[in-house]
Amino acid sequence: MNIGLPKGVKSFSPQETVQIEYIQKNISDTIEKWGYEKLYLPIFEYYEVHKKGIGDNLKNLTFRFVDRNEGDILTLRADFTAQIARYVASLKEKEFPLRFYYNDDVYRYTYPKADKLWQIRQLGIELIGSDRYEADAEVIAIAVNSLKNLNIENFQIDINNVAIFYSLKDLLNLTDKEFKTFMEFIKKREIFNIKRFTSDRDIDEVLKEFVLNLPKYQGDINLIIDLKEKLSKFKSINKALQKLIDIYQILKEYNLTENIRFDLGEPKEFDYYTGLVFEIFIKDFKKPIGIGGRYDNLLSKFNGNIPATGFAFDIINLWQYMKEKDLVSKSVFKDYFIIDLTDNKKLAYKIGITLRKKGYKVGRDIVDRPLEESLNFAFKSGYKNVIVIGIEKNTERIHIYKNKKEFEIKNIEEILK
Repeated sequence: MNIGLPKGVKSFSPQETVQIEYIQKNISDTIEKWGYEKLYLPIFEYYEVHKKGIGDNLKNLTFRFVDRNEGDILTLRADFTAQIARYVASLKEKEFPLRFYYNDDVYRYTYPKADKLWQIRQLGIELIGSDRYEADAEVIAIAVNSLKNLNIENFQIDINNVAIFYSLKDLLNLTDKEFKTFMEFIKKREIFNIKRFTSDRDIDEVLKEFVLNLPKYQGDINLIIDLKEKLSKFKSINKALQKLIDIYQILKEYNLTENIRFDLGEPKEFDYYTGLVFEIFIKDFKKPIGIGGRYDNLLSKFNGNIPATGFAFDIINLWQYMKEKDLVSKSVFKDYFIIDLTDNKKLAYKIGITLRKKGYKVGRDIVDRPLEESLNFAFKSGYKNVIVIGIEKNTERIHIYKNKKEFEIKNIEEILK
């Protein structure tokens, strides 16, 4: 019998779980300080409803199954943003802005390779009901603060505005099919194909230069300012670039521009983005650790026309980086392990209860074995102190070990006070 796991999923040891929980708790604490409230949402929904919000690319990656009672097609959650959009649209009473956060898994089928997971742990936020630049700046500020509170400094947030691409679709008079092909060329930074794509079109020379160099446009705020000046006669592109400048100015007021970079050649996978988009990288780590952006039209697919913005961290990618750099503890420390060598177990139970009430993590030895083996087990398992209860001269005596060889004798009253 094969007792292994299928591709796309992974088990995490207690040590790894503690590290992941530490990261999630730290980020959640940061998010809550900005006034966000946590949502718990179902792991599966009706496929016909969920696919409205996730777009063509993602709907082909969903895990689907049939409701055996009703015959409906259900799907595991593939995206939180679409799910929260449906949830908000279903609310009878809405007071905006809404600030929600979540911490759970999404499920996406991808071609199995290396350590690519189908079960993806995310922690993210959604700010719903505001189309102001301050909202976009807020979600970026929360991402920055979350990483700095984890003592990560060498990260980079690449920002773009997908409104630039939609403007180009109109200016180049592209069909939906042509636009999809064009976006693939941009995403893969295929300069030759972009040049071929534009060569037989009657395009303004300034605009053509901009299109051909899109994959190369990476830099600081001065890049955006210069492009805005060059493209001044193209109002829709100019407006999209100005939005990036306005968001940057707010982040500058927050003193949070050190980690900001612009990358105009990076479109995002999700169909629902309408404005600002960004991706979070760590400079010496290959995988992205977060993604976000504005999605003003998504709620209209669920009978609600409400602007919104948000982002999500990929928790496992973030954990892998922190583990590599020793930014999370390698040990799972617990406070006390009680070994009772007496026949009467009441004292051990009483000591355990007393220490737990004080907030300590306390385990009991419930295996019959020599003292040396129990001590080895305790320290190997990460306990910082071992309490050994024995009998000396017909009296219960307590020894507290800090390691396998050194101990101190304590009175029972000292432990129980």
